[in-house]
Amino acid sequence: MNKATDRSKKMRAMFGGVDPAELAKSPNPAPSMTATTKQRVSSGAIKSMRNTFSDVEKENEKLRQMIEDGSVAHELSTDDLDPSFVADRMVVANDEDFEKLKASISASGQQVPILVRPHPEAPGRYQIAFGHRRWRACKDLGLPVRGIIKELSDEALLIAQGQENHERKNLSFIETALFASRLAKSFPQTVISKAIGKDATTVSKLLKLMNALPEEFVREIGPAPKIGRPRWEELAGHFLNGKLPEPFKARVDAVMISADFELSASDERFSAILSACKSAETNTATTGSIATAAKSWIGNKQILMKDGPNALSFQVDAKKQPELAAFLKRRLPDLMDEFEQEVLKEDA
Repeated sequence: MNKATDRSKKMRAMFGGVDPAELAKSPNPAPSMTATTKQRVSSGAIKSMRNTFSDVEKENEKLRQMIEDGSVAHELSTDDLDPSFVADRMVVANDEDFEKLKASISASGQQVPILVRPHPEAPGRYQIAFGHRRWRACKDLGLPVRGIIKELSDEALLIAQGQENHERKNLSFIETALFASRLAKSFPQTVISKAIGKDATTVSKLLKLMNALPEEFVREIGPAPKIGRPRWEELAGHFLNGKLPEPFKARVDAVMISADFELSASDERFSAILSACKSAETNTATTGSIATAAKSWIGNKQILMKDGPNALSFQVDAKKQPELAAFLKRRLPDLMDEFEQEVLKEDA
């Protein structure tokens, strides 16, 4: 057997007994599932990378335009800055996204400047148009904040503030509604539409919702990023002239003063309150009424006492009365000791 014949046999063995010459004549085989999957993954990765570059380019284009307008970033003391005169975001405890932002600035520095204007009422100070979270992060880290200073009217500041939120990190539905409601107190609907990037019909729906819900009540719940308009409108349907009727209010108050409510995320707070309203609605439909707690104020509306059939509770607004809240915390152990001594005397 010659060498050519040996090579031919070896080639057939490598291709499972198929003549490689015949194999070459056949059309190319379809790509395997593994190859197809790899192609899809690669395509998805490329698309994601393109989107990332597109977002970065938009941000850079905005900054380039500001620089062309004569604006440059300055290092500013965080103590010299004040927030916008109309708040948009709700500041919440245990904000994971905010902690990630702080970690990023701590490790890599502040990559994107904020936008400020000379404060219209306080010479030497500045008012923030956008970049409140970056400002807060730098303030917590003890770092100066990089900011572009521009002369802005009230209207221009609000539009820049709203558009920045829309482009970078959207406000939750209720934050947008609350922002629109605050703007409506001083500005026409055209300005609101520009600031939040919504048409007139949507703005009207947001304002209608906020007319039904007290702002303080909304703030107690928080931004609730996973809760959209239908569920907020469902909750608002339990209000009458901006107030909860007594059967619903009793159930909601019980939820809001609980320790679980204080520790819950805002989405969970919303769900708990809506469930309480539904429960009160069902109970009222079957019994006609529910037991409620008698309420009275101690001091100049400083301590709210609720005397119910099964519980007695005292409530202090720790935000408005921090010193009173701290005082009561210190004195409670002494009051318990005094109570126990009284009980011992009576037993003796």
